[in-house]
Amino acid sequence: MAERKLNGIWNVERILKEYLSLADNSGHIRNIDLSDDSPHGIKVRRFAAAMKAYGKDIKNYNEFEDIVSNFCSPEKMNEFRRLLKENLDGDFKKERVDNSRFIRVNWDIPYLFEALFEYRKRLYEVEHAWSGLLECPMSVAMVVQATSSLYQKHIKAVSDVIDRMLVLLMGDDYDKTFTEEELLPFGYPDVTDYELQEMIYDNF
Repeated sequence: MAERKLNGIWNVERILKEYLSLADNSGHIRNIDLSDDSPHGIKVRRFAAAMKAYGKDIKNYNEFEDIVSNFCSPEKMNEFRRLLKENLDGDFKKERVDNSRFIRVNWDIPYLFEALFEYRKRLYEVEHAWSGLLECPMSVAMVVQATSSLYQKHIKAVSDVIDRMLVLLMGDDYDKTFTEEELLPFGYPDVTDYELQEMIYDNF
């Protein structure tokens, strides 16, 4: 039998992934209960512990304003501008993006994050459209496979770009990576991914 071990890591990409799964379109996480031992409660407690390690308290946060950092490095903003320009038509629009006053770091970033997050949530819903489907006729299974293939071929690349833009806008507070063991003092539940998956299966 394999040794029981917390061996996952948390970084900015995982923070965004978990935030997408937990928050509604407005960025709000409902019913936060840090004593909840259900599978959903453990996911929320994991996220809360990771955010606490990054200096953020999800019990008192103000949605998007507190998810993004107070500082975003010029390198991150330059990459964000480049991704934005790559998907704009017309030199005039691209020149405006290049203007240093076009994105005011301490003012515009939460609004940019909010707009992109709301769009990304809609893509997330498409990506996970079949997540609750346990059994179905073979004809429906073919539809599931076909639409999943369409997502991978035509939509996933869009999601990946939006994810990168969101990560950049989250700023410099998330530059560090934590192991799960390092998060235990912040209230991280002592539950492995395997144990959590078993709990999810048991609740079906």
